Amino acid sequence: MRAIPGLWILLWWVVSSCGNDKQVPSGVLPPDKMQELVWDMMRADQFVVSFALPADSTLQKEKEKIKWYNRVLAIHQVSEKEFKESFAYYQDHPNLMAVIMDSIARKEEKIDVVPNRKGKLVPVQLEE
Repeated sequence: MRAIPGLWILLWWVVSSCGNDKQVPSGVLPPDKMQELVWDMMRADQFVVSFALPADSTLQKEKEKIKWYNRVLAIHQVSEKEFKESFAYYQDHPNLMAVIMDSIARKEEKIDVVPNRKGKLVPVQLEE
């Protein structure tokens, strides 16, 4: 008979942990906003590394990256604290982080293809 209360507690825990994975606590950026923010952060990082300071020292690149990250945060009207706390939350919830990163990967795939003369999408051929 004593096992029944323990079973009810276990059942309650399983049911409560199977809630909507898309919902995040207050104070955490929602997945769609986080996806846009991470996408723009990645683009800012790539811009600095590839174009802004390709010949300068690593130290200057890091300072320039921080400037660009702050610009991205300002555009999205998100504080550094909000971003860091949200990013930490998503790191602790890999199933949600995977959704964000998968949507970013799909976005990159769309950029890397162009229509050919017949209207079919083909990969972009970059010359090196």
